[in-house]
Amino acid sequence: MRWLKELFLGARQPAERRRHPRYQVSAPLRVTVGDTVVECRLEDVSVGGVRLVPPIAAEPGTSIVVHDPNSGLELAGVIVAHDPGGTRARFDSENAGIVISTWLRTANETDGR
Repeated sequence: MRWLKELFLGARQPAERRRHPRYQVSAPLRVTVGDTVVECRLEDVSVGGVRLVPPIAAEPGTSIVVHDPNSGLELAGVIVAHDPGGTRARFDSENAGIVISTWLRTANETDGR
């Protein structure tokens, strides 16, 4: 019970549960949900998943494909949850790290133009 008291009083910080570093980036993306293509923005990304804005009208557990028009690369994923401003999805690819590093590099190069 002491750890709970310390947590609420600020003496203890909750453990970070994320497995992968998250990167803040804003870039346009297309998300395919079934036969529907949704234009949205990438808000933050990691090898494990992405946060998309605005929220996508699909239930958690729905399969999606996230396509980056700047690089031409895409990743399959699953919607995990919605929050007030967006949708969170988990990537299903072992190649996510390679694709994410390309997305980040492309977004950085596009911002510099």
